[in-house]
Amino acid sequence: MKNLGRNDPCLCGSGKKYKQCCLKLEEAKLANSHLGAGSRAINWLFEKYEREMNKTLLTGFFGSLNDDELALIQRLPKDMSDGVRVNSMEWLLADGLVTIKGQEHRVVDLLFDRGGPLFSIGQRHWLKLLSTTPLKLYEIVAIVPGESITLKDMLLPERQPVTVLEKSGSLNTNLYDLIATRILPLENHFELSGVIYAFPRLKVLALLEELRIELEGIEADSGLAKQIASDIILDYWLKLIVTPFDMPTMVDHTTGELLLFITDHYRVSDWLSLEQALSGEADIEGNRDKGWNRIFVGKDDQTRSSLDIDVDACQKRIKVSYRTQGYADQGRPWFEALAGTAVAFISREISDPKGMVANSQKNKTIKKQQPASLPPELLTEVIKAAIHNLYEGWADKPLPILDGQTPRSAITTLEGLEQVKFVLHSYEQNEAQQAKEQHREPVSYDFLWQSIGLTP
Repeated sequence: MKNLGRNDPCLCGSGKKYKQCCLKLEEAKLANSHLGAGSRAINWLFEKYEREMNKTLLTGFFGSLNDDELALIQRLPKDMSDGVRVNSMEWLLADGLVTIKGQEHRVVDLLFDRGGPLFSIGQRHWLKLLSTTPLKLYEIVAIVPGESITLKDMLLPERQPVTVLEKSGSLNTNLYDLIATRILPLENHFELSGVIYAFPRLKVLALLEELRIELEGIEADSGLAKQIASDIILDYWLKLIVTPFDMPTMVDHTTGELLLFITDHYRVSDWLSLEQALSGEADIEGNRDKGWNRIFVGKDDQTRSSLDIDVDACQKRIKVSYRTQGYADQGRPWFEALAGTAVAFISREISDPKGMVANSQKNKTIKKQQPASLPPELLTEVIKAAIHNLYEGWADKPLPILDGQTPRSAITTLEGLEQVKFVLHSYEQNEAQQAKEQHREPVSYDFLWQSIGLTP
C-alpha cells in the first residue's frame, strides 16, 4: 500500500488533507508516548535502591561540593532547591553510576534488567535517548513564542542550529540566553529533555574556556566527550549557586569616582526666571518639556553630562541628579547660585548602586524598582537615551572583557570578532530581560553593531 502523503486526502473521510487532520493526532500521540518515563523510573529506583541512589547523588551529582557548600544547598529557597532536585534526578538517569554489591552499573541499565519497571515502547526509547544524549552548552538564537526555540552549540558554532519544540520554555526565555540542556531527537522533531541549567552570560566565559581546554583533541561526539562536558557543566553550575554574589565596584569611567545615585529635590516658585537662567548658560542643553543637562567634554573628547534636571509631572518640582559625589559637590552650589530664589531646596536622596544590587540578591522577593508612572513607550525612550549616552564612544574604549582591547581593534581577528559578538549579544540579552520585566519594548543595540561596521 502506498504511503499516505501529507497533502493527500485523509483516510478518515473528513475531506481534509492528511496533514490537517489525523496526522496531527498521530504526531501528538507519538510526542506524548514517553510521558511519565522519568517519574516512573525515579520512583522505582528509590523504592528498590534508596540508599545506593542517595550515595550516588552525594558522590556524583554533588561530588564537587564541600561540607559548607552542601549545607548551603540544603538552605536554598524552595524554588531553587526544587530546581536542583529536578536536575539531580535527570542526571541520575542520564549519567549516574551506582555500585551495588561491589559492582558498578549505569543507573539506566538497572531499569532494563529483569525485574525492572514496566515501560511503554515510547518510554523505553526516551530513557535510552536520555542516557546517550550529551549535556551541552547552547545559545538561544531564535524564539517562536508558544512553539519553539532554536539553539546554537556554543562549542561547535559551525554546526547548524537546532530548532526544538518547546511551548512553555519559549515563553520564558530571551534571545541569547545561555543554557545547558540535552536535545533529544525524536521521531520527527527535536525536544529538550526537560531540564535546563541556566547561566548568566558574563559568568560563562570561564566555563567555555575550561570546556575547550578539557575537550581539546577529543572526538566531539564520543562517550568520553559526553562524560567530560557533563561533569564540567554540572560542577560549574553548582559552584555558581553556592558562591556568594560578587558585586563589582562601580565607578564613573570619566572621573574614576565611585558611582552613586544622588538626587536633589527642589520646589519651583518662578519658572520664567529658572528657564531664563538655564537658557543663558552655554553648557546647558534642553528645555522644560524634556529636561536639561549640563554637558562637558571629557579627556577622551567625548561629550557627557555632569547633572540632569527633570521636571515632575505636576510641573511644581524638579529633580537634579548626579552620578558621583564629586559631580554633586560641584553641581549643587553652581545650580543654586544660578537658580537663586526661583527654587527652594527640599531634600536629597543618595543610593549606592552596589548596595542596591547586593540587597536585591539577598532578597529575591523584592520587586525591581521602576518608574511605574511612566507609560511603557516613554520608559523605553528614557532608557534608550540613557543607553546611548552610556555607550557613547564604545567602539574605541578598551574593555576588560576583551582583555583591554577596544571593540574596533578586537574584530580584526576571528577570535576577537567572536568575543565582540558575545559581548553585544550579552547587552541585548540583558536588555530583553529587563524589557520583559518592565512590560515594554526592548531598546535596540543596532547602533553599537553599526559603530564597528558589523551587521546585527
